[in-house]
Amino acid sequence: MKNRVCEALGIEYPVIQGAMAWTAMAPLVGAVSEAGGLGVLGCGFMPGFIIEAQIAEIRKMTDKPFGANIFLDPGEQIEINCSTLEKVPVPVVYLDTLRLLEYDFAARYYERMKKTGAKVVAKVNCLQDGLVAAKAGADVIIAKGVEGGGHKARISGRVLLAELVENIKDVPIVASGGIYTARQFASCVVGGAEGIEMGSAFLTAVEAPMHENAKQAVLKAQDIDIVSCGECTGEPSWQIRNKLADELLKIEAENPRDVAAKLLMEASRGSLAAASRDGDLDVGAVMTGQVCGLITEIKTVRNLVVDLCHETEELLRKSYTLGL
Repeated sequence: MKNRVCEALGIEYPVIQGAMAWTAMAPLVGAVSEAGGLGVLGCGFMPGFIIEAQIAEIRKMTDKPFGANIFLDPGEQIEINCSTLEKVPVPVVYLDTLRLLEYDFAARYYERMKKTGAKVVAKVNCLQDGLVAAKAGADVIIAKGVEGGGHKARISGRVLLAELVENIKDVPIVASGGIYTARQFASCVVGGAEGIEMGSAFLTAVEAPMHENAKQAVLKAQDIDIVSCGECTGEPSWQIRNKLADELLKIEAENPRDVAAKLLMEASRGSLAAASRDGDLDVGAVMTGQVCGLITEIKTVRNLVVDLCHETEELLRKSYTLGL
């Protein structure tokens, strides 16, 4: 299933694993890359020394390309992540954004990371961001749809994919948001995507270092169990409804926006680690997308990368005329 995404990133299969904080850690990242996809370390708000340690662990697991993510958001954390990745370079840097992308800002960090020898993957939430990312020098662009887990995008993945494919020809586009099955992957290919990114799909993988309680919560959840929290902060996220989610929704409903934002940030501090690391499903946040209703069994990373690609190719041969 070789294409421009594989060529740009040096991988065998065009499957990128989402950069999920406190879940996309060395065991999962190394396994995805070793299987032929692109594992991505979810650096998030990690201190530099933890990022360095995780990269060292990944290198023990595989000599294949892997990535690490940075949020293009002004502040202390972007400098921590960038300086760490300059000190300990990785093959791919995955640059995400929560706000509209400004060209000068993006170009500065793209160039800074490219100087380390890394390829740049840009994750975007709208057409404007995609155009900026392409101009700034992204090697691959991920189109994140509103269906995707974690931080909530605004536009349908199907619509955003079509917009980017129609307007950007020189950079391969990867579809993201609510993808789990070969039929979904095939539909993305027909829509012009040259690969997929999956985040929620990897949460329950055998190799994912997520607490068993959190994995079981994903397996049991249905699409209607996913709620959007944090609209008042401007950075809403999807998560499985639980005691914490109900508290966050109540805060937003009962307080002015600015007050709610502060209260919500306090109430949710450390919630990702509480669920993923400690298995506390009362105060912890399990950030999965709407696709969780399709995730009903624990699979290996190989199932989710190699087998999925082979099943997708077979489906395309049978169902579509694409010259495969």
